[in-house]
Amino acid sequence: MPAQPAWLHRLDEILEELRGLEISHLDRLAVERVFRVRERRARQIMAGLPALRVGNAVAVERQALIARLENTAAGDRFQWEMSRRARLVEDLERTRRQLAARRVRIPAAADVRDRSVRELAGGIELRPGELHIQFYGAEDLAGKLFELSQAMANDWQAFARAVEDGPAT
Repeated sequence: MPAQPAWLHRLDEILEELRGLEISHLDRLAVERVFRVRERRARQIMAGLPALRVGNAVAVERQALIARLENTAAGDRFQWEMSRRARLVEDLERTRRQLAARRVRIPAAADVRDRSVRELAGGIELRPGELHIQFYGAEDLAGKLFELSQAMANDWQAFARAVEDGPAT
């Protein structure tokens, strides 16, 4: 699919501005301003629309331009582009959050990957139906949750007994 015009994502804003104008015709400079484009793109936007010629200048009918843009907004190309753009924004936001999370360094002891449920650090208490973690900030909590996850992975049966039956022996 060919590249989409840079102004396409602002189509609703452009239509709103055009509808708010009281003039019947727009010259090239007005189209440049409304669409935030340069001369060549403004001429392309104006091409094929009913127009008035005043000397060397051309002014297109505002209503004809609005009608063309409304047809564009109703078309599959516009709908596809808006969906694509929304997915891209979501992906970028998710990537930004993940990147921020990857920069966090979780404090952990050297042997944390080998911990068992019986060897959990102070501040982590397991009881039937209850988990209590005492922490001093987000990174400390993340470290203790990591330690707990490693202990669970290393000895699931002991973890299950601690949270279902009582303290591991």
